[in-house]
Amino acid sequence: MTDKLQRLRQALTEQQLEGLLLTRRDNIAWLTEGASFYVVDRAETGVASLLIAADAVTLIAPENELPRILAEESLPFGVITLSYPWYRSLADVLADLSPGRLGSDMPVVNARDVQAELVQLRIGLNPAERERFAQLGKEVAQVVETVARRVRSGMTEQAVEADIYAACLPLAIRPVCTLIAADRRISQFKHPVPGPTQLQRQMLITLGAEREGLNISITRMVHVGEPSAASRQHLITLAEIHADILAASEPGRRWQDIFRAIKASYARHGFPDAWQAHHQGGPAGYGCRDFIITEETPGNLSENQALAWNPTLPGVKSEETVLLTATGQQRLTDSGAWPTITVTRGENVWHFADWLVIKP
Repeated sequence: MTDKLQRLRQALTEQQLEGLLLTRRDNIAWLTEGASFYVVDRAETGVASLLIAADAVTLIAPENELPRILAEESLPFGVITLSYPWYRSLADVLADLSPGRLGSDMPVVNARDVQAELVQLRIGLNPAERERFAQLGKEVAQVVETVARRVRSGMTEQAVEADIYAACLPLAIRPVCTLIAADRRISQFKHPVPGPTQLQRQMLITLGAEREGLNISITRMVHVGEPSAASRQHLITLAEIHADILAASEPGRRWQDIFRAIKASYARHGFPDAWQAHHQGGPAGYGCRDFIITEETPGNLSENQALAWNPTLPGVKSEETVLLTATGQQRLTDSGAWPTITVTRGENVWHFADWLVIKP
């Protein structure tokens, strides 16, 4: 029995449930450390489910999906298999099973919604996950930065997106959130879906990427020719705010206190209301963000938890993924080959992505 399976079974006892149905891809990837049972790439749920009981795990899948899952998606524990014709539904199968008091991570008739509890249960990455995460972060940074260096005036946002996909897919990295903005679209939209706009002077490239269930987030800024003094200062100020956020991100600290520190940092640097324009990020791992923190978020930050903060100011964004370890913060999205802004807070030194200046 794996540690995670044991934790789920303990949760069954605590919640007074007889079964727990997992169908969301993030939860299945967490439990199995890599499987996701997906067919539609961006679907939140897979095509199969795991039913966790005190004495068995049942893999429930349509007959046309089960053979590939068993052949290609390894599971770290034994399972009983239950298949059904594609034209029947999971709800029909569950009704036949009569699993008793059931919890589920997605809406199911007569089942208790336990998704919020599962997100909390996922907190804390084990050594193997931390190693995979570090490798993924480095590769994603290299992909984005390599593509960014090839950007030239006149190139469309969609062409940059295509280059990112072409670089990610051979590495088994799935782009799950690709946001690209040229020039005015950077300030106009916080989530700029790539379109036909051509680069003239500046471009924002954001990638949320996933492999084996783990998610990395990164943003890089490109400028054709030297940025104006105002544009450069905006990014320097944003790096200072990002440093304040990381300084506040100490294991054991309440999320609500961290968010108050975020608001205070924006005010201290002369932008008291800028935090309202866009969310600031939050913990990451088997979700692009496990949740977005606000002043109302309960709970505390934990060791061996990843964070993806993304503070913004007009025209600029700073976004990295870091891992909190016993020895400090590890920047996962560090290729070692991008210009950076260095910020010091006491004994801590952080490096944040600067403008990449390319030739006109």
